[in-house]
Amino acid sequence: MNRILLATGVTLGAAAAADHVLRLESRVSELERAPQIAPQSVRGLSHRLGELGSALAEVRATLDDDARTRELAGKLAVVESALERERGRIAEQAQRVDGWMSRWSAHGPEVIDERLSGMALDLERRSNELAELRALAESTDARDDARWREFSERVEPLLETTNSDQLWSDLVGPVVQLAGDATVGSGVLLESRHRVSGEGWVTHLMTSWHVVRDIYGGLERVHEPVPVRMYRRDGTWHDETAHMVAFDVELDIALLEMDLDQPVPFGARLASRSELEAMRVFDAVYAVGCPLGNDPIPTQGQIASTTHAVDGSHYWMVSAPTYIGNSGGGIFDARSHALIGIFSKIYTHGAARSTIVPHMGLATPLESVYDWLERGGYTALVGVEAHAQTASAQR
Repeated sequence: MNRILLATGVTLGAAAAADHVLRLESRVSELERAPQIAPQSVRGLSHRLGELGSALAEVRATLDDDARTRELAGKLAVVESALERERGRIAEQAQRVDGWMSRWSAHGPEVIDERLSGMALDLERRSNELAELRALAESTDARDDARWREFSERVEPLLETTNSDQLWSDLVGPVVQLAGDATVGSGVLLESRHRVSGEGWVTHLMTSWHVVRDIYGGLERVHEPVPVRMYRRDGTWHDETAHMVAFDVELDIALLEMDLDQPVPFGARLASRSELEAMRVFDAVYAVGCPLGNDPIPTQGQIASTTHAVDGSHYWMVSAPTYIGNSGGGIFDARSHALIGIFSKIYTHGAARSTIVPHMGLATPLESVYDWLERGGYTALVGVEAHAQTASAQR
């Protein structure tokens, strides 16, 4: 029995071995027919794989450079926009310089003051600064970290700061103080213009009606001169007078004319109607006036409302801090520096002992003033394209 089993096992083992040999021979035959790769080819493929890895690393580096380049391109676009704005300002200043030069030729040296030389120097400085910035921008390589830092350090301050002298000339210089025996308020000088006759100059002044009303003390004195204190950049001042031209009690606005034959050095640029229509809540503004009889003081805030009404009159509310004495002063657009309103009233809280709310000031918008001027025939003063409690202080 055991021999039979042994014989059967040997037979089955031999058969399995024979079958395995046949399968091996078949596999060898298949391998012989299959394409073969030489060892040197394998080494070449390995080398190629190494080259491919290096190429991928270069692609990644290039992609990083592209990201930096795109960032630089965005910066350059912002700079280009800033350059265009500066070119516009330089062109405007150049026109003003030309105007002053023509006045020099026509009226003699007494017409020229320190503003002309200051503007000329500022124009030269700005031109040189822009030329340097453009050259730096054009030569800056995104992969040059040192030049990139230099470029950024030069660009960021230019985009975020404004020349303080220009701010003073546009916003503070035009604001004057109007004072009586027991009251003081503010006013805003407009840019001087040639008289219609061609002889001499005319300069108008805007203020709130209640300011000159309190100075006069009565309508019977409305034809008397109004004291006007004009300020210089160095903090000194000189006193002049103005006379009443027109006023509107409901609108709380008054138009005066300076008793001067020469142009004033600083006059406010009036916003055009389209600029006024574009103003919105949250737009930045400056309020400039003479609170408590001080020299003109600028404060910054925003338009809080363009639809505020008091006793049927339309006002703009501003959050720029104001106080007693700001009445008649200017509200200026912080971007264009154009005059957009005349400050009129401030809110108070409480009856027995009222407290002034300085961030809730009301201004008469120039839109309403323009309608009044046009009805009175003063269309030449209207701004053109491309161009609660009263706040008079009791001393």
